[in-house]
Amino acid sequence: MSGLFTVVVVMCASALICSLVQTFVTDGSTKKIISLVLGAFIICCMVVPVKNAVSSFNTDIEEKQNSVKEISTDDEAYSNAVIKQTEINLETALKNLLLQNNITIKSCDIILSRVENNGIIIASISIYIDKEFVRYTNLVSSIVYDNFGITPNIMTE
Repeated sequence: MSGLFTVVVVMCASALICSLVQTFVTDGSTKKIISLVLGAFIICCMVVPVKNAVSSFNTDIEEKQNSVKEISTDDEAYSNAVIKQTEINLETALKNLLLQNNITIKSCDIILSRVENNGIIIASISIYIDKEFVRYTNLVSSIVYDNFGITPNIMTE
């Protein structure tokens, strides 16, 4: 809006200046030359503010497009942080669940995936156990399936 205001002010000021200059010039060839110069001056006065208004309009559009990209990037970063924290929480819950059944594991990895409508599903569960707990493999698999709805990959180390 300020670009339009600038164009109007410059046009009015240049028209006022040109009309004042023309009143003081006598008729003849000098008046024709002055009219030509003043006409060129008015055209220049019209072009410069319009050019500035158009360039500021383009800058506003670019800023809005950049802000949309930043919002998208921020949303993705937040979504990734939520998924990572959820993985950590589920891994802790799984370790505690197995400890309640007197099964100690070395580590576990839970991998989550995003689905449509911002949903999260468990893509896979990998559990690493010592060789002394191999006899509990079926129990571990049963506990994990009952609580998480997915059959885990159990590996011995």
